Amino acid sequence: MLSAQEVEQFLLAAAIPVSGSAIRDAEGDGLYYVFVEVRRDARGRQEPSNTTLDAIKALLEEKGALVDFVLTDGAKRDAEAGLRATLLHSFGGAIRNSFLSSETREAFVWVVPKRQLSDTELDEIGAKAKVFLDDVGLKLGNITTTTGENLPSKTRCMTMLRQVAPVTCSQLAELLRQREFVVPSDDWMTRRLDALRKAGLVVRMKSGFYAVSLQALKGLGTVKGRTSPDVSRLLALASTRG
Repeated sequence: MLSAQEVEQFLLAAAIPVSGSAIRDAEGDGLYYVFVEVRRDARGRQEPSNTTLDAIKALLEEKGALVDFVLTDGAKRDAEAGLRATLLHSFGGAIRNSFLSSETREAFVWVVPKRQLSDTELDEIGAKAKVFLDDVGLKLGNITTTTGENLPSKTRCMTMLRQVAPVTCSQLAELLRQREFVVPSDDWMTRRLDALRKAGLVVRMKSGFYAVSLQALKGLGTVKGRTSPDVSRLLALASTRG
């Protein structure tokens, strides 16, 4: 069985950018957690790729060393991006995305499942998330799937945006939370707005503020009187700027 130092030397010889020392899992059967710094090329492709990492992992297993990679974003040093890369590398067959929100040092992880996850799978995802978060100085609060949660629909996001625009992504997320919707993180909100923007329903101003497009206004329709969305928008603007 290989020692931690031998595992690190093997990876470095294979041009894998190891970040820090390999960590032996106290509860695992010879399992090492190894932090690997990944970057993105001009086309946004991950380097080293998951295919390369999987091949190296198989070679180490042949030598009697079980390795689990924890990926860190070398370019952004961003906890959410790094956690997403790590979880998708290890659980890409079960989840399609992840998001991270935090309060002080406590972190809350949301995963978007491709199918219903078992308790065992959630425990494994949580254990991997904990290892990563410990390394960046955060403590895992809980891990939750977005399935069944009260996430704001695209229509709800546009309706809210119509009332309060122009607003930033963070402001819109907070307003939705105040109405008891679940918004996993600002990154989740950004992605939702970006999808609406690509569909021609939302516009992003140079200032970074968002508003609904003319196409969206026509689609949402209008109602005369005090229940009109336009009246609601004016009232909302007055309350936020007063």
